[in-house]
Amino acid sequence: MSCSERAAVVGIYYQNEGLLSRPTKRGRDAVYDEQHRDRLAAITELRDRGLTLQNIRELVASRLPTRTVSEWLGIDETLSAPWSDDRPSQVSHEELVALISGDGKARKGVIAELHEAGYVEPQPGRTWMIPSAALLDHALRRREAGIDIEVSAMIRDLLRCRLAKAVNDTVKLRVERAGSGFAGSGSPEELATALCALRPVTREATSVILAQEVELALAKLMQSGQTRSR
Repeated sequence: MSCSERAAVVGIYYQNEGLLSRPTKRGRDAVYDEQHRDRLAAITELRDRGLTLQNIRELVASRLPTRTVSEWLGIDETLSAPWSDDRPSQVSHEELVALISGDGKARKGVIAELHEAGYVEPQPGRTWMIPSAALLDHALRRREAGIDIEVSAMIRDLLRCRLAKAVNDTVKLRVERAGSGFAGSGSPEELATALCALRPVTREATSVILAQEVELALAKLMQSGQTRSR
């Protein structure tokens, strides 16, 4: 099947799905114009971003389909934008030694402990990948305070496990409150504004709630007498 034949099949499929208007005819040939090409390009991009045909049908059936599709593609960019500046980085072996020691002489076994705990990952050419510089810094500061790297990793994994469910429930609640259906009751601009506002508020609220829960847990520990030396 040639490229033109495959394109014709795709066009007929989307026509049957109600997503694409029928082309004009020139004799026995179907002629697709620029509007058809733009619609096909939009459908392809929306499908690549995970939208179902029903979702796309709702978008293109709106009074201003081109504007609506563009707005929701903008929403997708808002959703996919990173919520943290903490990105993976790659450093040389010497840079890693300097990072974890300060004096250029890392204690024997520290890098191996960090690797075992998932804070650093070896790369070709005597380089290291740091998945999260912030979490690595937290682990090193805890080590200076007398907390083993292994324990820091356990704390990290425990927090991630517990927070993952809370975050999933929070996102579901936010989407439900935004309205039912794909587009919800709010406009794309309103949803984008809400999502942008959610970023700093979420981080601040999480920090406050976590601090409060730590305070309560420590108070209970003190009341139970488990901190007394045996």
